[in-house]
Amino acid sequence: MARKRSNIPATDAALERADRILSEPSSPSVDLVAEYGTLADSYRILLRKLNKTIVISDTYQMQFRELMKQIEDTTYKYRQLKDVALPLCVYCKNIRTDNDYWQRLETYFGTHADIMFSHGICPECIKSTTRQLGAWQQKDTFPDIPASSEPPAARSTPKPVEDEILKELHSLLQRSAVTGNPLTPELERVVGRHTKLLRRFNKIVTISDGYQSQLMDLKARLEFSARTDLLTGLANRWEIMARLESEKSRSERHKKNFSILISDLDLFKEINDNHGHLAGDRVLRAVADILRGQIRSEDFCGRWGGEEFLFILPETDLPTACSVAAKLLAKVRKISVTWEERKISTTMSMGIGVFRPGMSIDGCLKQIDGALFRAKGSGRDRFVTVNE
Repeated sequence: MARKRSNIPATDAALERADRILSEPSSPSVDLVAEYGTLADSYRILLRKLNKTIVISDTYQMQFRELMKQIEDTTYKYRQLKDVALPLCVYCKNIRTDNDYWQRLETYFGTHADIMFSHGICPECIKSTTRQLGAWQQKDTFPDIPASSEPPAARSTPKPVEDEILKELHSLLQRSAVTGNPLTPELERVVGRHTKLLRRFNKIVTISDGYQSQLMDLKARLEFSARTDLLTGLANRWEIMARLESEKSRSERHKKNFSILISDLDLFKEINDNHGHLAGDRVLRAVADILRGQIRSEDFCGRWGGEEFLFILPETDLPTACSVAAKLLAKVRKISVTWEERKISTTMSMGIGVFRPGMSIDGCLKQIDGALFRAKGSGRDRFVTVNE
């Protein structure tokens, strides 16, 4: 979206020529009409640049309004919360932590707004997750996500070069007035008009930068939403496929293998049937938090779909992948989620395979799905490799 603005040069040929003429006003070779025309041409160039900047600013403003309308269209149902008490106490300023309140509020969202209460994302979580998602993207062809969302006022704007030209114009006007040049009144009007245009130009540049900064922030949020599963905070299926293609390219380029793990929560339908879908969502979030914290920074975890999760372990052989799987299964086995004063626990089954150069992503995933199916059929709460 950003366009490179071409600054007016610090020196202007017309002004230099005018300076030389005013320093020698008695020279017989001076054609004042021609010199005045040259100065007028320079003035017209500045005016064209101002008009072009106004057009760019109007374009930014129009695009910003369109994006704001999209955001409003996706969040209008939250306005129904006017009848729900805020979770912040007006006296002690503390946030309510009793589970019953948040459960009732979450139920309200699910029944009245057709949207999950857990889908709210604070700015700090956006920054943290986009940094994690963007770290590997910087090495590939996918667009970067800006990690900073600071307001436009906090960003410094370089001082325009035109200020130096304005100083030269005032200096030229002073010298012209001292020497009694007949063009002094005209030059004074030109300088005044130039000053007014310069103020307008700088104001429009500031407004344009503000719109551009807000557009960048909205782009980061939309990019985050497009790549993230909002229930768990993990990467979604689209992001997983992009990462798999990236790892495939790297594997074929460096002739190195990587492991893929696909896991599925056991008997998850029973949790939804016995406790409700909101309880199932809470279990999914708890599992996602555990899985996210048990892998290396260079590893990757995403929600493959439903209650399935997919892991990518770069440069990891099968025995090491099996060790990681055993650790993950043990951690999930210890999870206990409280819902309506009842404890909910779960287990997980997993299929493991190794991607080797020359394989296809779809073929490898199909083999791992088969291993996961065998793990389910052989008693659940275990992992099975492709070769077993």
